[in-house]
Amino acid sequence: MKKLTRTLAAVLTASVVFALLFVVLVLPPRAVRLDSSAWRDVAARTVSGAYHVHTSRSDGSGDKDHVAAAAARAGLQFVILTDHGDATRPPDPPVYLHGVLCIDAVEISTDGGHYVAIDMPAAPYPLGGAPAAVVEDVSRLGGFGIAAHPDSPKASLQWRDATAPIDGIEWLSADTEWRNESRRALTRAALGYFLRPGPALATLLNRPATLNRWDAMVRTRRVVALAAHDAHGGIGRTAEDGSRRFVADMPTYEATFRTFAIRVAMDRAWAGDAATDALALLTSIRAGRVFTTIDALAAPGLLEFHAETARGRIEMGSAVPAGTAARLVARVLAPPGAQVLIVDDSLLRRRGGLSALGASRRVGQDGTQELQTQLGAGEGAFRVEVNVPSAPGTPPVPWLLSNPIYFLPAPISRVEGAVSEAGEAIDPATWRVERDSGSSAALIAGPPPVLGYTLQAGERRSQFVAVAAPISRKAFGAIRLRLRADRPMRVSVQLRRPDGQRWRESIYVDATVRDLIIPVARLAAVGERSEPIESTQVESLLLAIDLVNAVPGSSGQLTIERVVLVS
Repeated sequence: MKKLTRTLAAVLTASVVFALLFVVLVLPPRAVRLDSSAWRDVAARTVSGAYHVHTSRSDGSGDKDHVAAAAARAGLQFVILTDHGDATRPPDPPVYLHGVLCIDAVEISTDGGHYVAIDMPAAPYPLGGAPAAVVEDVSRLGGFGIAAHPDSPKASLQWRDATAPIDGIEWLSADTEWRNESRRALTRAALGYFLRPGPALATLLNRPATLNRWDAMVRTRRVVALAAHDAHGGIGRTAEDGSRRFVADMPTYEATFRTFAIRVAMDRAWAGDAATDALALLTSIRAGRVFTTIDALAAPGLLEFHAETARGRIEMGSAVPAGTAARLVARVLAPPGAQVLIVDDSLLRRRGGLSALGASRRVGQDGTQELQTQLGAGEGAFRVEVNVPSAPGTPPVPWLLSNPIYFLPAPISRVEGAVSEAGEAIDPATWRVERDSGSSAALIAGPPPVLGYTLQAGERRSQFVAVAAPISRKAFGAIRLRLRADRPMRVSVQLRRPDGQRWRESIYVDATVRDLIIPVARLAAVGERSEPIESTQVESLLLAIDLVNAVPGSSGQLTIERVVLVS
């Protein structure tokens, strides 16, 4: 009996020790609950939600109703659904499900990463190809575009066009954060997940390298930063047929939503009408009136950030001319021990590191911190950043990060001079049709020549039609084109060498005659080869319509007014 008692005592002791070690070494702390009673008015005008969420419409595990229910349980008020697509599907109208506003958007694959388009109607042709072309199309269609997971460890997901005028960027991506973690960190998070899923997932967060990229952008123009959940409702694997096979239902949508949130400052509380509230939400996101909080550490994080100038009050996300005198005011509901900073991005350029402005500071009993600082002549971008001792990561992830108030130089007026017509004009009589075996095309001689085409219907089989013209091997620096089409479309302008190597750039064409100039140096190599183009080595110029921006069975007409190789 004594032996049994000793054995039971040893087992009990070991269990207690194991439980203590589990709590100390594995189980993350609970989120700190903040007292927001003094912030009722601000809280009523600040909505919390999730951005970049996939459903079973693409590679997510649950449908829209399932996602909305998870968001409601996590205390969110909206979700922005970003299923993969080419933007030709009309977006679903906004709808409230389980009290959560659901907004339909799309994640577009490009040759240089993924681009999320929100608040955009259906595109007249598939969007894809060069990143700059997709950015241009989204802007033309009135959408708001965001570079997704720009610094992903997975090369195919990285945003690789540093010059495209994107509207926004994902400063934090949950997909990127778990991909760049060690197996040990992932194992520890998995163990803690079963008791505290949100805080366990938060242990995988670090200060993203994307912040440096964003800082460089906002010194000269507005770029809205969002935190992206990239939620799929589980861990999946892509099968040979392209479908998604889920091998685990973790992390769930709800767990991901409890990790962090984007919070959007509204002019007034929501009315409860989906269309009206969606318009107000998207307007505020476009304006940059959005900040991120890591709710698994402390919640609810609340923020008021504005500048007082001679022109009046300037809200977060807005811009005034560089040199404007201003008083920056930031009020934050923050957890104990939080370090609230107003970060001066213009100093990054001069000092090579993160700097915080000296400011007067007041701390309230409820955790509210208020900072004020005077700027004699503002320059660059100023944001609020809050760091807490419990933040995970090396370096630690900010607990709260706002969008900036901008002090920007006046835009440079570009006066386009006349482009010389000197060079080699393509003889209209030399155009010849090229196509795949199943598509049809005919060239009406004109003048001007008109290409009529129909891509083969049915399955995708690399259908294409093109007109090609021979060119002499003389040096030229640009291609000048005057084209029009019977409908909006994209045409691939290509130069081809005798060995078949091609370089291309996609251009937009519609019923209006468009006078376009493409520098030869801007053309990108087709395929894996990336060698620079030499105009003296190419033998033909092509105007092609293919499945990058068209679908099987599509047809149309392209009118070639004039093409000149500008010397």
